[in-house]
Amino acid sequence: MASVPKYPIKAASLDQLIGEPDNDPDAAGGFAASSPPVAMIGRRILHVCDSLQMGGAERVLIGLAAGLVARGARVTVACSVGGSLALEAERAGVDVRMLGTGLAKRRLDAAFADALTRLIVNEPPDLVHTHMYASTVAATLALQQSRIPLVVHEHSEAGWRDCEARRRAAVAYRRSAVVIAVSGAIRRRLVDVDGVASAKVRVIHNMLPRLPGRAGAVVGLPRPDGPLVGVVARLQPEKGVAVFVRAAARLAQSVPDAGYVVVGDGLQRGMLERLAADLGVAVTFLGFRPDGPALVGGLDLLVIPSLSEGTPLVLLEGAAAGVPVVATTVGGIPEQVSDGIEGLLVPPGDDRALADACRRILADRAFGARLAAAAADRLRQADPEAAVNAVADLYTHVLRVQPEPAETP
Repeated sequence: MASVPKYPIKAASLDQLIGEPDNDPDAAGGFAASSPPVAMIGRRILHVCDSLQMGGAERVLIGLAAGLVARGARVTVACSVGGSLALEAERAGVDVRMLGTGLAKRRLDAAFADALTRLIVNEPPDLVHTHMYASTVAATLALQQSRIPLVVHEHSEAGWRDCEARRRAAVAYRRSAVVIAVSGAIRRRLVDVDGVASAKVRVIHNMLPRLPGRAGAVVGLPRPDGPLVGVVARLQPEKGVAVFVRAAARLAQSVPDAGYVVVGDGLQRGMLERLAADLGVAVTFLGFRPDGPALVGGLDLLVIPSLSEGTPLVLLEGAAAGVPVVATTVGGIPEQVSDGIEGLLVPPGDDRALADACRRILADRAFGARLAAAAADRLRQADPEAAVNAVADLYTHVLRVQPEPAETP
């Protein structure tokens, strides 16, 4: 913003910050700072994802793959289509394979499954690790004649799944050696709703990926006379951006000099632009930005209005940048943020409560600075290698029955 100083907190290095462990005895994240790196020398690991388009789960995957390469693994990422993260993956030494003719998303794509089958037969990995529904069910089909171990990574609450999708997911869970949940809330859903054996599920909280940085200053954010309040998210129903727009309309009545920005794109963009116009609130929609994570540092208040979540990276990015956060009490967010201490939490879908929480921080900059400082301090205390080590340790456990790396055909 133009005339109001930023919150007086020194931003932490992104390389120092990951999510805290929860208190679940089955959680596998959050090793102590002295945890040694787990070697994966020579192991061939195949990660499968829907795409490498910019998104939280995709960034977690690439950060994990890069960390495994650094530990000596030979990592391939297979996806139905590429995206802006493909180059970053290749820079980190990851072999990227685009196997589809179109995006496989929230459905079984038989062509994608066939392509995965050919890849696995021709270049057999020691282990397959899947991310997101379409990739999980396709890989499960591709592995039906194989004894190669499968690790399934659940990044979301998956509230969209119908009976058929849940049935296919159940087959994948039974085939898997381990199911990773990114939050305690997702772990509880897997065990209590999906019927996955408790001993099979491990919680590993998301970390901020250590990827090659992009040079250059952040540009393109609006510069209002007052504070800049923003959302960085895909414009999908579960991200709750419509709730943010309605909250912005309420907030504008008492903080008229504030500016509002939405960074991200998706099917709801047109609807959201019309909603803002109908409510008479000026919201700048920037669309997709490859530097979206860096733009978080240009905000004065970060809002995460999600209706469903895993453990969002953008929350960690806000803490790393010294930006106070207002978020909803969904998914793993309450595991990342102590309400009133490291941020403010509100019920999902409640635009009045969201506006009130934003107003409280904007009216008391010292309070906002204390929240941001506490969030950054919590993240600084975490081991930046814990998530990768936890995954590598799980791999080592799963692969004990296969002591040697798969041979190269």
